[in-house]
Amino acid sequence: MRLNQILRRLLQLPVFTTVAVLTLAIGIGANAAIFSVIEGVLLKPLPYPHADELVVLDHSAPGVGMKSIGAAPFQYFTYREDGRVFQDVAMWQSDTESVTGLAEPEEVRSLIVTERLLPMLGAMPALGRLFTKQDDSPGSSDTMILTAGYWRTRFGGDPSAIGRRVLVNGRAREIVGVLPDSFKFLDQKPALILPMRLDRAKVFLGQFSYTAVARLKPGATLDQATVEVARLTPVALNRFPPFEGFSLKMFEDAKLQPNLRLLKTDLIGDVGRVLWVLMGTIAMVLLIACANVANLLLVRAEGRQQELAVRAALGASRGRIAYELLAESVILGLVGGIAGLGLAYVAVRALIALAPGNLPRLDNIAIDPTVLLFTSAISILAGLLFGAIPVFKYAGPHVADGLRLAQVIADGVAAHADIAAERQISVLCVAEIGGQAGGCQQAKRAQEDRAGGKRGNRRGLVDPGLTLPAAVPAHADAL
Repeated sequence: MRLNQILRRLLQLPVFTTVAVLTLAIGIGANAAIFSVIEGVLLKPLPYPHADELVVLDHSAPGVGMKSIGAAPFQYFTYREDGRVFQDVAMWQSDTESVTGLAEPEEVRSLIVTERLLPMLGAMPALGRLFTKQDDSPGSSDTMILTAGYWRTRFGGDPSAIGRRVLVNGRAREIVGVLPDSFKFLDQKPALILPMRLDRAKVFLGQFSYTAVARLKPGATLDQATVEVARLTPVALNRFPPFEGFSLKMFEDAKLQPNLRLLKTDLIGDVGRVLWVLMGTIAMVLLIACANVANLLLVRAEGRQQELAVRAALGASRGRIAYELLAESVILGLVGGIAGLGLAYVAVRALIALAPGNLPRLDNIAIDPTVLLFTSAISILAGLLFGAIPVFKYAGPHVADGLRLAQVIADGVAAHADIAAERQISVLCVAEIGGQAGGCQQAKRAQEDRAGGKRGNRRGLVDPGLTLPAAVPAHADAL
């Protein structure tokens, strides 16, 4: 059966088709929406080169009951100087800054970084340059880098903004660069990037208010990095003095331990487990939708049982019948998938508009080609799943029953036709014999009549009604 015939048949049943498509659209649309979230949050890699080499250098202090305390400057300098498995080490801290002198004073988000953070993440300036080691050194001139959005908003996208000085927290800072639109720093949306400018001579033990990140050397593993941090922790404690009023014993009693994890894992947190559980729950919704549509198809196939039996009697094979039933199911699944994509798009846009604070990487959630491919796959799979049940029932053993029923019907029709033909032949034969007998009898009677006429005339028994003269004239012979 061709595709247009299947579509025509489905359109001839608008109520059945509409109910089936809407049921599938809800199940498929829910799965497509949650998969777009999983794909954007969990499956897409971070937008940095070799993102699987980036690790967060976090620490725990079980001695004081703290599972995550971040990193401190004294650890940053130690890991950068003595780390054997780290290709690069950087540190950052988020903050807010007061900007004046542009228009109205405003409070904007900022990112305070060490000079190697942006190069480690693969950032390239759209205008100007990145920070140098001199920019990150104490006593150097105040500089800053703008993000692309803030540059367009406050400077109109003017390239001459490079080199201008802007008052930030009452201090004039020179704009040395602008980052491109493509650069994203985790879930942070800063307007300004400022150098940290740590003074190593003024670093003390403590100040666990920073986030440190490192890039592993090629071939190094997270376990090796964990062992390295554990080795360097006592080195760092003995290398820098404690703050006044604190002692080394206080830090030793805190039992600092490494708590390293991949940068992506740190960004996602515990959301991954919640999303996978939610995906499993939504998959059950699709299974329920498939079961409901399968029931609809069973009822419809029950009404088509005689039709299928007739098709089988006319020569349709079991595979042909199965193909027809599955083709209708797959088409229903694909149409339901298209409608489900529309529902998923609306749901995703609503989620982005709500912007829940506990959902990371919100900007990466979209209906992209991967989501389209996933939706197409589950649409076809759903069509095969709910279409297989009618196939097993009516294209399996029951088709043999249908074939036998059709054969009985065909044999009965043939037998009836043979009997009718025989009756017609018998009637024709009887009519022919009767006609021939009647003809023979008429011929015999005619013959007898002719013979009887001759004998009667000779015997004078028949009077033909003619008057003969009494004597024949002499000249009669001449006549």
